Parts: sequence; structure tokens; C-alpha cells
Amino acid sequence: MPESFSGIMLRIDLTSSRIERQEFDEMFYRMYMGGSAIGTYFLLKETSPDTDALGEGNVLTIACSIVTGAPVSGVSRFCVAAISPETGAVGDTQAGGSFGPMLKSAGFDAIVITGRAKKPSYILVDDDSIQIRDATELTGKTVLAVHDILAEEYGKKNVSILQCGPAGERLVRFACLMADLNDVAGRTGMGAVFGSKNLRAVVVRTSRRTNVADAEEIKQLARVASENLSGMEFPNLLARHGTPGVLGFQTRAGNLSTHNYSRSFHEDYQRLDGAEFEPKIGSGKTTCFACVVGCRKKVKCQEPYEVTDRLGGPEFETLGLLGANLDITDPVAVSKANELCNNYGIDTITMGALAAYLFECAEKGLISDEQIAEGRVVRFGDADALLWLIEQVANRRGIGELLAEGFEPAMKTLGPATAPFAINVKNHGLPAHMAQVKPSQALMYAVCPIGADHMSSEHDWLLASDSEAAKGLGILGRGRADICDLDKVRMTVYSQYYYSLLDALCLCMFCWGPGSLFDYHCLERLIRCTTGWECTFWELMKVGQRRVNMMRQLNAKRGFSRKEDMLPARLFEPLPDGPAKGRCVNKNDFLKMLDQYYALMGWDPRSGNPTEGVLLELGLDWTI
Repeated sequence: MPESFSGIMLRIDLTSSRIERQEFDEMFYRMYMGGSAIGTYFLLKETSPDTDALGEGNVLTIACSIVTGAPVSGVSRFCVAAISPETGAVGDTQAGGSFGPMLKSAGFDAIVITGRAKKPSYILVDDDSIQIRDATELTGKTVLAVHDILAEEYGKKNVSILQCGPAGERLVRFACLMADLNDVAGRTGMGAVFGSKNLRAVVVRTSRRTNVADAEEIKQLARVASENLSGMEFPNLLARHGTPGVLGFQTRAGNLSTHNYSRSFHEDYQRLDGAEFEPKIGSGKTTCFACVVGCRKKVKCQEPYEVTDRLGGPEFETLGLLGANLDITDPVAVSKANELCNNYGIDTITMGALAAYLFECAEKGLISDEQIAEGRVVRFGDADALLWLIEQVANRRGIGELLAEGFEPAMKTLGPATAPFAINVKNHGLPAHMAQVKPSQALMYAVCPIGADHMSSEHDWLLASDSEAAKGLGILGRGRADICDLDKVRMTVYSQYYYSLLDALCLCMFCWGPGSLFDYHCLERLIRCTTGWECTFWELMKVGQRRVNMMRQLNAKRGFSRKEDMLPARLFEPLPDGPAKGRCVNKNDFLKMLDQYYALMGWDPRSGNPTEGVLLELGLDWTI
């Protein structure tokens, strides 16, 4: 085996407490590389079309990749995959920090978890010693409390902790996972899968380090990031202000979800801009393993809400969904909402989208005070109402019991008249980026296997740039960012393959995305100096294509088809004001783009799912 990975995956059956080491050969890794490609492999192999996402039969994989742990910027991420309790489709989420490199250094490329423990448990990976330990005393405690208990027991150095919070224990369907307090595997409800398995945490302790094929070349590659950081606008902005620093220019372009996605611009947006609030409430930053960017910004404040700096600060998406989308523009209030979500283990995006749904239903008189309960009045702009609602959802109390199940159950209970205000795709809340302004996102929100996602393809600027970053992906020519045409669809497909590759390799888009710190040749170089393989860019892009098709094939087996690839009706309505006034997703253009997308993917135009020919070409005949 190449030195950069062990070829060993840890298999843990929580029902029987059986712990095994499963070995895979080099060609398996060359085929799938890691991340959710490996996670989806196990789902296709070991689940059935009727496997319950919250049942014992769900297979949860925590996976690194063949390059994880190399001391290079953006090479620290890991992926968690399982059937999603939020969507019923494939679930996939990633996080950075130190957990991935620590797991890899301990000697395991992935942990594959099945079954359900008889009592609350956590997994301890202590180098070669693997144990399933009693977590009864951790049950019901916040993320921060559990982290401190486990850190006290196992030490604060050379230890990394991945955990669901109380929301995951209570099976909130969009519960997230927290890695060492500052890093969040946020989407598709993997925290609820932890909870369904009676698994509170995975603790990794090791003092080892991952080996690479060419350590000197790795050092030279690491220096590329340091040398490029100051001269590249976007990574430099992230280094200075984190993702909150992009809020200003995104809003000025009419690209900030506001008032439940009915607008794309908030007049008080500057209060939520990282460059504006960081001097007032900023409290330093954290960084992922070996990364020079350091985009994780912390906040700390006392008034009007007390906010700790131990649970990270709000990211751009959180500022959008728990901020402008609810007409809340006090950064301290949004930071408090973010802290609550992180401490309970809740995805801030879907939480914000569900809160906006409830607020608009109340605004339009579609729900009664009795349905909301506890005498609460919920309305846009009310930060206290949001904080109360997060508590309700996390503890499954009152209206929170209903919202914890997601959009579809809420609409069934609150009535069909509320459906136009439930802005979701596949029961998955939309991100803050406005599809009315970004046609490529309109398409990707609809077709993405995990539900609406803004990190599964590059955004429209790439086609408009006429840059080497575009040409290197085979995107030739140039088109306007706001158009809907075949060139835009082609850009979306090619960049989806590339972003899918990054997710298989567990690489950060902020460092390895098109036009960022590293170019495509650096990616080939990274593979070579970690594994010794002479991979071509063609081979790597095939890995990305393979992963997308595996995820779509899993969904097809579970009954998903073209009919689920649809956007909320609100996105087809013209925006009423702001820089993007009058913009909307043109439905005819959108349907044409869908047809073109399926054609370019080689999928069946009626079902929208992979054809036998595509699966055979990608070596996925075993999935048919």
C-alpha cells in the first residue's frame, strides 16, 4: 500500500459490539479515493431500497481519503455518509478541523458503523485500541459539556472528538455533527443517524502522523498556498474575515436570502458583514490542520446576549438563514442563535429555513396561537422568537416537535395553504444563495442527490470569467453570469464532477476550488507526492463523475426520479426589489436546462437517473 493510507477500515456493529478491521486493495482506493464515494459504496452494497434512515440497517461511514492528513492547506476534511433521515435519499456532509487527520494517523481510512447500541455509547479509537464505551453520563448534555468531559478524560492534546448533540439524541431529522466545537458536519441529518444508533461520540486519540510518499515535495506544495494567499482576492478575504466577509459583495449583487427567500437584499445587510462586526465582537480565529487560511472566525459578546467564543462564529450561510432570511440583522443575535444550534447540534441552514416558514405562516394568519403554543408570538425580525424556537426544536417541545420532523410533516399538519412558504428541495432547506440570481444554482439545487446544495458545483462566475480555471475544466468560451443556456449547463456539469472529486478526496473548496490557492496541476502533484501514483486529471475527474452517479443510483433504488428535481414555486416569482429586482428562475428555461443536464450526464430523460451505459462505462455495473 502507498504510505499515505493504510487500506484498513474499522467496522463496528453496535448491536453485537463486534469490532473488525476490513482491508481493501490498492485498486479499490484508486477507483473511489475516499470521502462520500466510499460512504456511498457501502450504502449501495449493504442497504436495501426500504432501509429506514433511523433504523439499525442504516450504514454510517466516517471517511477520510487517500490524501487526508498531508500537511498542506485544505487537506484536512472528512466526510460522513448514510441514508439521510431528512430527505430519505443519500446523505453526505463534510467538516474540516483535525478529526480527519487524527483518524487517518491512528491507522484507519474510515469507520463504518452499523446496528444500534443497547445503551448510550461512544467509540474510542486510541491508536490500535478500539472500544465501545458507556455514554450514559453524557446523555442529554450539550455539545460543550460533553466535549469538556471527554477532553478531561482523554486529554486536550492529540485528541479529537466528533459528536452529535442533544438534538441528535432526540432524532431531530436535521441534527448535525460537531467536531471539536469549531467544525460542523452540518447537512443531511447525520447527527440524527448517530442518535438512532445510540451513539453520542467518536473519540480519536493518537500521537502518530500520516506518512507520505515524498515529504520534501509535500513541503514545497504547502509553500504554494503561503505564497499565493496574499495575492488572491477570495482566499485573502477569507483569511481576513472568514466567510462572513463575503456577505457584503454577495448582497450588493442581490444574492442574500431575505424574508423567507422572497427578497434577495436587506437594507441593513452591512450589520451582518464580517468586516463590519468583527472589530466589535470578533474573538480571534481557529484554523484547520496545516491550513494557512484560517477562515474560522470566533465571536464573543455580553450584550444583548451572552455568546461564548468556544463554539465558533456564524458563517455566511448562517448569517443569511438565521439572519437576513428572518429579517434579523443584529450580529450578536445571529451569533447567539448560531451558538445554540452548535451546542444542541442543529444544522443552521434548515433551522433558518424552517423558522422562516413558520414566521411567514404566522404573518399570513395561516397558523393559530394555539398551534405555536406557550403564548408565543413569532414574527420576522424577532430574535427572541428565533432563540425560543431553536430551544423548542432541540428539545422537541410544542411546535418544535413538528418542525423537528422537517418540512413535509409540518406542511401536512399545518395545512396545504402553508406549502408555498416551505422553501425546500427534497425536504432539505435551501442555502442563502439565491437561485433567481444564479441560474447554475437553480439547476444544482434541483438535481443534487443530497437536496439543495451550494457546494456541489461552481457558481456562475466561472463561465463569465474566461479564466484558466474555467478552461482547465473544459469550459471554453464565455457567457454572462445571468444567462440560462447550454454553456451554463455544461459548466454546471463539468464543475459538478470537479467538486464531486474534491468531496471524494476530502479537499476544501476554499483552497482547491477553481481559481483558488492551488491549480489543477497541483492536484495531480498532491496525489503523486502523497501516494506515489501518477494520476492524470482525466482519471481524477472520472472519480468525481463516478461518485455523482453512485449517489444518484442509490437514490434511484430508493424511488427518487426526475419528479423530485423541482424547485419551490417562489423561485419562479420575480424578485420585488433590490439589485436583482425582476429576476426569477424562468420555468421554461429551467425545464430546458434540466433536459440538457440529463443529456450531458447520460441519464434517462424521463426518470432523470443513470442509464446502464453510463454505469458500465464508469465500472459501476455492480450497482445495476
